[in-house]
Amino acid sequence: MDPSVIMEAANASAKRLTGWTPWEFTWGLIRKGDCTMFEGAKWTLSPDGTATFDATVTSGEDDDAWVIWHVDLLDANRAILGSLATEHPVGGDWRKFVQNMPSSAERYRFRAWATFDTGLWDDIAHLKMHSSC
Repeated sequence: MDPSVIMEAANASAKRLTGWTPWEFTWGLIRKGDCTMFEGAKWTLSPDGTATFDATVTSGEDDDAWVIWHVDLLDANRAILGSLATEHPVGGDWRKFVQNMPSSAERYRFRAWATFDTGLWDDIAHLKMHSSC
């Protein structure tokens, strides 16, 4: 893949939720090529080292795919601490998440599950998602 087509998107907002205190990282509208990830895309990280992703995506062309190449965990100085690891590796790549979009007439729910080193929890302050379509 040509690296020039990979878009880097820092989280638009981050907040700790009440109760169990997970982190919630959300993004505004993201467009890349013919593809759109709608506002409200969200990674939720929990202190037990689990993470979930929930977004809605679409494409103007049939048979596209939204690919998240990797998601970096960053500290308060935006230094990389590590990356999320998928529970379902794509082509052997444990950092890649893919949502296929067979029809340009449809919107698709992009859901993913991941893990991370719990030892990073106290240092996490930001998230950076690298994706393309």
